[in-house]
Amino acid sequence: MQHIISVKTNRFGADSKDKTSDGHIVDTEVGRRIKKRRQQLRISQTALGVAVGVSFQQIQKYERGANRVSSSILYQVAQILGVPITYFFESLPTPSSTDNAGLSQKALLREEFVATEEGQRLVDAFLSVPKKMRPKFIALLASFEAND
Repeated sequence: MQHIISVKTNRFGADSKDKTSDGHIVDTEVGRRIKKRRQQLRISQTALGVAVGVSFQQIQKYERGANRVSSSILYQVAQILGVPITYFFESLPTPSSTDNAGLSQKALLREEFVATEEGQRLVDAFLSVPKKMRPKFIALLASFEAND
């Protein structure tokens, strides 16, 4: 029997401490999806383990969510099981982007500015300033902002 314990929800809809009795909720779900697809294809844990270079016991641990699947192993598992990587995460809640909206907007503005001629000149000029002088240069620019 698995019990889910939640302390606080973060932008992903789950806290880093969200766990089932065996492991992190994401690890458990990824493992559940590996098992589901493996069984659909009638592939044994031993055969999958051999194909990715781990023991069948390790596959058991992945499927229970007791051990995390590394990105390289997950990539291999996805190829062997004939699914995209996203398959393993489809049933999880979509991360909330509202917390990052301000950061995303700021990043977009910076990206657009750097793409302009003026932005390129500023970046080139800044990179020509010796590294030890850069904090002073930034402080000087910040003082102009404070005077607005």
